[in-house]
Amino acid sequence: MTQISTNLQIDSARLWDTIHETAKFGATPKGGVRRLTLGPEDKQVRDWFRDACEDAGLEVHVDALGSMFGLRRGRDMSKPPVGLGSHLDTQPTGGKFDGVLGTLAALEVVRTLNDAGIETETPICIVNWTNEEGSRFAPATMASAAYAGDYTTDDILGRKDIAGVSVG
Repeated sequence: MTQISTNLQIDSARLWDTIHETAKFGATPKGGVRRLTLGPEDKQVRDWFRDACEDAGLEVHVDALGSMFGLRRGRDMSKPPVGLGSHLDTQPTGGKFDGVLGTLAALEVVRTLNDAGIETETPICIVNWTNEEGSRFAPATMASAAYAGDYTTDDILGRKDIAGVSVG
């Protein structure tokens, strides 16, 4: 294992810039963000997130519900990955930090490890859960709950928003 002589610190300016860069997707006139699940603004931030993960050397996988997983390989790939993240969707009148901070901070952790040349023993997996806020589809936390076994994929794919559009 790599020995580190000082405490490793993230690049807080880079994280701050990343937060503000993603806040452009769905920006509202008063400085908030409206990025509802599976809408056009959510697609924009998802495309950005995929590119950012791939730029950081992560293997990106998307599950049947649209949750995104960016995997950073570790020395021992037989070990389960350490999971970090949250979501990139927002409430209808959300802010720049809710949810997105967890996902972008996880990305910054990986960028920091990469910059320092640190190889971890276990893999690290950054996640962007689909519909954590529940502002477009019910229930909230649907994709993470399905991942945990509380719902089936088919159940979630059949859920509809107020306009009758299904998750599927």
